[in-house]
Amino acid sequence: MNLQQLKVFVYTVKYKKLYLVAEKLGIRQPTVTFHLNKLQEELGVPLFFTKSYHTIQLTEAGKSLYHYAQNITSQSEEIEDLMREFKELKAGRISIGSTHTPATYIIIPYLSKLKKEYNDISIVLDVNTSSVIIEKVKQFQLDFGIMTEVNFKDEELISKPLQKDDLVIVMHPNHLLTKKQTLTPSDLSGQPLVHHEPESVSRKLFDEWAKQHHVSLKIKMETSGSEAMKEAVKHEMGYGILSENIISREVRNGELCMHPIPEWKYKRQIFLIRRKDKLVSPAMQLFLDRFRLE
Repeated sequence: MNLQQLKVFVYTVKYKKLYLVAEKLGIRQPTVTFHLNKLQEELGVPLFFTKSYHTIQLTEAGKSLYHYAQNITSQSEEIEDLMREFKELKAGRISIGSTHTPATYIIIPYLSKLKKEYNDISIVLDVNTSSVIIEKVKQFQLDFGIMTEVNFKDEELISKPLQKDDLVIVMHPNHLLTKKQTLTPSDLSGQPLVHHEPESVSRKLFDEWAKQHHVSLKIKMETSGSEAMKEAVKHEMGYGILSENIISREVRNGELCMHPIPEWKYKRQIFLIRRKDKLVSPAMQLFLDRFRLE
């Protein structure tokens, strides 16, 4: 007994004519007869009172089967319709994990355009640390991860660099060090610093740089938000370390000044990651085709 046999059986009871069943299922009438005969043979009980199928009258066994077969057939059609919606992108879900900077300043315009084109697609954006995002992608909890890393590689994941995400020193225009054309590591020693939270990639990189160059960090405040750091620097609480991608507007407006980090060797990039063995759904492919950074 298979699904096609059950469909033929249900439609035979419903339409009463074999040629109508054949038209409904897109098969030949002899094939309808074959499936009905095969079904009764496999079950070992007659489902109809006659073998000719000219008159469709169910036995007690046929009536009992019809109750369940109708439900199975109905559910199978619902599944086919649902899968068709996913295939035609009338439904679907994309789950993305992103670190703060890409989520706040880069991804949203792409997601907005995608939703305008395919409104029925559901989008989930999980803003988190790189370590959490990597683990969730590995555990199939997220389709994609978008994060800033240095030379990221992982055997379980496909990683694609999207664009540079260099860190720079950010200062209030009144800060004494803004008057210097170039900075040295020692210039920053002992200067009040608005720093990232300990788990941040930016924090770890800058702390390592400070250790290598014997720079004494005077942390005035810690924050997990780039906007909070920008506001703290604007209120002259200290200098900050931020992505060049997220301060360009404030620098143009004269609200902030920036300097390259002296003797900085780390090349940060924004990476797109996904599992190597995860099947790419139509909705996922749509995102991959449209998400292009320069």
